[in-house]
Amino acid sequence: MNVVKPALLVLAVSLVLATTPVRAGGDGCKKIHADLDEIQSSQGCNPGLTSCFLGEVDGNHGLRGTTHFAADSAVSTSPSTSPNFLIYSGPFEYRTGRGNITVRETGVTTRGSEGVVTAYQQIVSGTGDFAGATGHFFVSGHKTGGTVETFVNGEICGAR
Repeated sequence: MNVVKPALLVLAVSLVLATTPVRAGGDGCKKIHADLDEIQSSQGCNPGLTSCFLGEVDGNHGLRGTTHFAADSAVSTSPSTSPNFLIYSGPFEYRTGRGNITVRETGVTTRGSEGVVTAYQQIVSGTGDFAGATGHFFVSGHKTGGTVETFVNGEICGAR
């Protein structure tokens, strides 16, 4: 019985599998990491808005450009055990040279201009290289005065 041929076959298959790149989350998904800095503004907002957050994002896989956010809903009362927190939601736009990504952001932040912020962003649409993309991002950081400094982690699937 010749055991050398099956052993070589197993070794060859193992080498191929070991050198094949694995994408995050399976088929066509990429891990996203980015820095996001925003300022509260009353100018440069989307039409019809008097206030928004404008920002710059610097990340991997083409997530580099500007951002726009304005909450369209919020819970006016905080949980009794966390009276300093505000729960909010709204459309968030990433505008890049490769296309745009629109997400629905739902988050929690401390009331006032100082504190913390954390949010979940679900991709709802995309244009250009991001057309048909799906995925999600987690955003977390600090706010000081009218600025917000956060870090973005997540995955985007189906983007070119």
